[in-house]
Amino acid sequence: MTEASLREVLSQSLFTTPDADQTIRLRRFSLGLCTYVASVIIGVVAIVMNVLSVSWGEFLLVVLTGGATETLIYWAIRTGFSRKFSDPSLTLLQMVIGMSLLTYSISLVQGVRGGLLNGYVLIVLFGAFQLNRKEFVFAALFAIFGYLLVILLDLFSPPPGFNLKLELFQLSVLSVVMLTCAYIGSYLQEMRKGLKESRDGLVASHKEITRQRDELESAHRELQGALRQLGQLAVRDDLTGLFNRRQFELTLDGQIKVANSSNTRVGVLLVDIDHFNELNVRQGREAGDLILRSFSEVARSCLRRTDYIARFGGEEFAVLLPNASEMAMKDCAERIREFIGQITFDNIEEGLKVTVSVGGALMQDGETPLQILTRVGSSLSAAKEGGRDCYVLNVCP
Repeated sequence: MTEASLREVLSQSLFTTPDADQTIRLRRFSLGLCTYVASVIIGVVAIVMNVLSVSWGEFLLVVLTGGATETLIYWAIRTGFSRKFSDPSLTLLQMVIGMSLLTYSISLVQGVRGGLLNGYVLIVLFGAFQLNRKEFVFAALFAIFGYLLVILLDLFSPPPGFNLKLELFQLSVLSVVMLTCAYIGSYLQEMRKGLKESRDGLVASHKEITRQRDELESAHRELQGALRQLGQLAVRDDLTGLFNRRQFELTLDGQIKVANSSNTRVGVLLVDIDHFNELNVRQGREAGDLILRSFSEVARSCLRRTDYIARFGGEEFAVLLPNASEMAMKDCAERIREFIGQITFDNIEEGLKVTVSVGGALMQDGETPLQILTRVGSSLSAAKEGGRDCYVLNVCP
């Protein structure tokens, strides 16, 4: 025997199998088996103490019949043969067999019948695991008519001490108790079914929520992939290595769509080198190119990883700030202004420094890329008219 086979054998027992459903059925069966064994023990004690006037032969017949049916039912469940039936647990069959044996036992005794009648109630409660309302009523009526049959047989051939009034009274009590148990049992079964349906509904809802979450995550990944693809296909400015105006406008359009779907805002800054044309004429084109290339350091020194900078045209640079706020835009504009102002171009002219004017705008609801760029241009003009080397932000429409 292989190690795997040995583990499989050890993992099983009389009431445990690799099949979870079969294990549940076998454990339910074990409850009935325990009740049967307890009843046999009580019967033996009652006969020994002369509480039951039943011969050992009659008692043995009941015990062997019950043992044979219990063995047959165990075999049917264990082998899976019971799966051919609508109720693989064979609950109703077990109850009918138990009630039949109890009815036969009751017919053999007289003085202790009232105590044995409690066995019907115990058997009906066993059905709470599986039976529906019709099956509960059938089981209750089976017990009532079984005891009625015992009374009728005794009536035709009265045994010693037979009391018809007492028997009818016990039959009445049994009828009320059995029908009540049937109603309560069926009610509990319906509650159990309702709870199972509610649980299944919650599971289905959870699966649907998980599916929608996965779709959102997939869409988010696709969006990120599209943005990365745009970045790979972007056209860069040859001089500065930054993205050009066309790519900036494409990225701005995409970020506005993202902001609209995520309820965030996009900020745009436009940075213009003060008096650049005069510097370019006075110092030469090469000096102007050197100043322009210095803006490639802005991204590393002044911006977040999610921000975006491009050469917008001539001496103008555009900065895109996703998920921005008024305070974030002010901080960014001031960092850029101070950073550029600290750069010294000694190789062009001793002590040469440049300043920048910054205009900015914060996206408003429903605003298009053209509209926000128009407001940014107006802010930049205001910064120039305000004396340059400063920033002006337009955060309101």
